Amino acid sequence: MPLTSFYTALTGINSNSTAINVIGDNLANMNTTAFKSSKASFKELLAGQSGTDSAGNPISMGLGSSLGGITRSNTQGTPTSTGVSTDAAINGNGFFIVETEGGGMGFTRNGAFQLDKEGNFLSSDGFKVLGYPIVAGVVDTSSTVSSIVIKKGEVVPAGATSEISILANLDAGVPTGGEFSTSLNVFDSIGLTHAIKLTFTRSSPTVWSWSATIPAEDLGGTAGSPPTEVGSGDLNFDTIGNVVPPATAPTIDIAGLASGAADMAITFNLTDKLGKGLITNYGASSAVSSTVQNGYGASSMADIRIESDGLIVGTTEGGQTIKLAQLALANFPNVDGLAKYSGSTFVAFTSSGEPSIGMAGTGGRGTLVGSALEKSNVDMAQEFINLITAQKAYQASSKIITTTNDLYQESVNLIR
Repeated sequence: MPLTSFYTALTGINSNSTAINVIGDNLANMNTTAFKSSKASFKELLAGQSGTDSAGNPISMGLGSSLGGITRSNTQGTPTSTGVSTDAAINGNGFFIVETEGGGMGFTRNGAFQLDKEGNFLSSDGFKVLGYPIVAGVVDTSSTVSSIVIKKGEVVPAGATSEISILANLDAGVPTGGEFSTSLNVFDSIGLTHAIKLTFTRSSPTVWSWSATIPAEDLGGTAGSPPTEVGSGDLNFDTIGNVVPPATAPTIDIAGLASGAADMAITFNLTDKLGKGLITNYGASSAVSSTVQNGYGASSMADIRIESDGLIVGTTEGGQTIKLAQLALANFPNVDGLAKYSGSTFVAFTSSGEPSIGMAGTGGRGTLVGSALEKSNVDMAQEFINLITAQKAYQASSKIITTTNDLYQESVNLIR
């Protein structure tokens, strides 16, 4: 009977050398962002059934081992803060979506993004990152994902004031006809400010009238002319000094601005979001604690941040925020079936199934951690244990070869 142990041992050497190669790749990528470790698995080679033994049991001769597959571990890596505003880590399931060469889709968990000179949001492998556009301040998830473009330094248009409110007290001790005034600035549609003067006049013990004026020159009048009234009304108070909200909030209407800006219809809120009155009629000095308006002037975008749902928000030098784009995530029925494409980028394969694309935090997809990156999931201690095991198995297979060689030498020596 010929000795097949030469070839059997050779398969063991080949298999375990592959295992060592995989371990080496894992250790080499310990510090690669979002890297997923792999492990080689083997299967037995059989020569087929060669008869039965005396008990009638089948006799099968083994011919060694072969590579059964290289399994990727898709366990979560630890999100680690980087302080870089364009970085993002996925906490949970899912992959960022990128545009590969030829317009295809790639998928990566490496959120080390950067901006090129044209404002394209790029992955660490140089591919354009895809997401949902923002239309009129709302994420348009009905559209297909497209490349994200962000231009730091671009001027963000102004936002016209549409609501104002003041937190104030009107002194209940002043006589009928007594007045109190305050002013606040509002922004028009092109970002210019206009000073609105609010004057409160006591009409009766429980009623104060109010009027709003702006300088006449703001409406094309001559400088020094009397201010133009743009709103008026009455404030009614109950017996304990709280304002009685009207059925609809009063408005301040400004039309014909000399700046050429759009006409303004400003809601004068008398209550907060919980319905609590903002203006009181207590026996204390008339005073304004704070004023609030929701407009802002034009300003350059200074930085961005990525929120947990993938929304990319720009921050202007003036402190305003604006929605820029929405990162999309993809999930797969079988993430182990994804094929490596380039660097940390994967592509769909027949065994992975089709991607399910949506927003972070929905449909089983994870959430995002802004200014952070996912570390690799390589366990160095486990890799060294695997390395020792593979090394010993390699040595054992090589020992079979030397032993088989000795047996052949003994057979040659029989004729001496």
